[in-house]
Amino acid sequence: MAELVTGPDGAIIDGVLRLGSDGVVAVDGYEVSTTRTPDGLRYDVRTPDGERLSWTTPAQPSRLTLVLGGARSGKSTEAERLLGDYPDAVYVATGGDGANDPEWADRIAKHRSRRPASWGLAETIDLVPLLESAGPPLLIDCLTLWLARVMDKCEVWADHGRVSEVETRIEQLADAWSRTPRLVVAVSNEIGSGVVPADAGTRLYRDLMGRVNATVARRSDSVLWCVAGRTVPL
Repeated sequence: MAELVTGPDGAIIDGVLRLGSDGVVAVDGYEVSTTRTPDGLRYDVRTPDGERLSWTTPAQPSRLTLVLGGARSGKSTEAERLLGDYPDAVYVATGGDGANDPEWADRIAKHRSRRPASWGLAETIDLVPLLESAGPPLLIDCLTLWLARVMDKCEVWADHGRVSEVETRIEQLADAWSRTPRLVVAVSNEIGSGVVPADAGTRLYRDLMGRVNATVARRSDSVLWCVAGRTVPL
């Protein structure tokens, strides 16, 4: 298996040169072989032995990027990759700490183990103040849980007549998103492609989630769709 390696600054050539100086790879013309990866480098491409590769230095992420996808589609991993070269990035967790849910706590632990140790952490659904303030890049994961918790806070599950409060929060979020001085990547689920939910509350949630995604996407510089671990620009 041949593996193309990227350095901390995203430059593949620099990564290969570092691997060569560390004695990790053998470089013969354009052929590179490797058996291990030192700290600070990551695999960008894996191919069968003998395949020819060409590359360019990866572009910096857009200022405002929305990453969409279904469950386990690779969207969080893609969002983390986009900000991987920013050691001061802040991970904004909107789903709570999982203190009363062992399965959720396990997922949080796995996400945490993937992130750079230097990243900051903010556990909140109060996204507007974060977006309105200057500071390091943000990775918001995710808008799906943000919406569910906003609906909880506005007591919309029990009283659908209060949906206007949630709609106001969505517009406030979108306004802050479009005005933010920060580099921001947000993750969100696309949940409207499956079966029609059986109960009215879940149908309302599905519809509002579609509104969140469409509203934020319209104000984004880049929108990415993740499916089966692959990323497609929209």
